[in-house]
Amino acid sequence: MAFGAKKETGNVRNINTTDQSILAKDVTVKGDIICEGLLRIEGKVEGAIKGNGEITIAEGAELKADIEGRKVVVLGKIEGNIKAKESVELISSAHVFGDITTDKISIEEGAIFTGKCITKVPEKTSAEPKKEEKKGVSK
Repeated sequence: MAFGAKKETGNVRNINTTDQSILAKDVTVKGDIICEGLLRIEGKVEGAIKGNGEITIAEGAELKADIEGRKVVVLGKIEGNIKAKESVELISSAHVFGDITTDKISIEEGAIFTGKCITKVPEKTSAEPKKEEKKGVSK
């Protein structure tokens, strides 16, 4: 057995988890980042970030980047646009200077957001009557 290696026991649990990548506080990236799983950024990034999973910008992180992902959670500072397929959450410590395009957005009290937000119009279900089907309404 190698020095420092842990011996596996027969009681190993198989846990289904999604891979998570973390850029620590002392990491600075100048360039583009592409990530398939979960991504947590605690350091500094200048470039573009694209992912298919959840992207979290930690408190204290500083980004000059456009971000595209399934879900984006912001606690740090972003100068750039955000596009999320599902949702964007701006936690109270967030500072976002750029436009946001998403299906759903949540902004906590205290968060700073300067830009425009575009949300998609939810599709109407077939159970809802069409305008011309609504009858019996008089003024």
